Amino acid sequence: MTTSVMNKNKTTQPYFKYQQISGHQGPIYALSQDNSFYYSASADKFVARWYPENGQQDHFAVRCTQAPFSLYVEPTLQHLVIGLSDGHLHVIDILQKQEVKNLIVHQSAVFAIHFNKFQKQYYTADADGLLAVWDADWHLLLQIPLACGKIRQLEIASDGTYLLLACADGKVRKLDSTFFNEELQFQAHTDACTALSILPNGTILSAGKDAYVRRWTAAGQQLNAFPAHLGTIYQLKILNTPHYVTASRDKTIKIWDLQTDQIVQRIDLQMAGHRHSINTVLCTENGFLSAGDDKRIIEWRFSNSKTP
Repeated sequence: MTTSVMNKNKTTQPYFKYQQISGHQGPIYALSQDNSFYYSASADKFVARWYPENGQQDHFAVRCTQAPFSLYVEPTLQHLVIGLSDGHLHVIDILQKQEVKNLIVHQSAVFAIHFNKFQKQYYTADADGLLAVWDADWHLLLQIPLACGKIRQLEIASDGTYLLLACADGKVRKLDSTFFNEELQFQAHTDACTALSILPNGTILSAGKDAYVRRWTAAGQQLNAFPAHLGTIYQLKILNTPHYVTASRDKTIKIWDLQTDQIVQRIDLQMAGHRHSINTVLCTENGFLSAGDDKRIIEWRFSNSKTP
């Protein structure tokens, strides 16, 4: 497992390549983090752990029976949750470095995992449109079959009162987190909705297979829409700056102004970016990580951020 730290000098671009992490033998599908490490899940059936300061691999690794499609670390509970392509959920105790749960509820690939710290509940969603609700000890509380196709992403409101689902039928669905009633649904994209984020004021950003980014009010009224990429947008994340980032099957990453939706920066192979489809993005304190089919993780840092 190797890494190469790039030039840390400030550039004219808002974000620069800080380091590249290599080691996986297959496409990387998911990233997560806790207070000490980055985690990655790959088609090589391994979940690996990396030191943020230098990209070196930690000795901790999990070998899976199938490809892990989703990954979530909940630091307060010391849980590493892995969702596999066959629907299995594996819960690893990070401190004890051993599996504590192997859950078989989903019958298809698990694409989304999240934890609601207010309700003390986990949510998992799969390729069949099934949403499962669990308590903090992984007792199953509820199964909600939504018949909406693949749920690629779910996001939780900042106060934990509701969650939004990005669905393959192109709709965004809003469920309250007390009774899980559907409070709202709206047609966000002509094809699958693949990614979404909730702004602090409740405004929603969505992205889809149609390569569009759209901005919505909390009530689902469209405020803006524009073609952002040349292929499916797999990730849309709000950064710790006045920006958000999109990553696409078209091999590019784009940085956007959070207020105006104007493009700020385009990252491609000419900027030492990715060679193939970019599947996942992880926001960090100083920027973000990106990873995809070229088996690499790249850390991008804001040019004004403090570097070691």
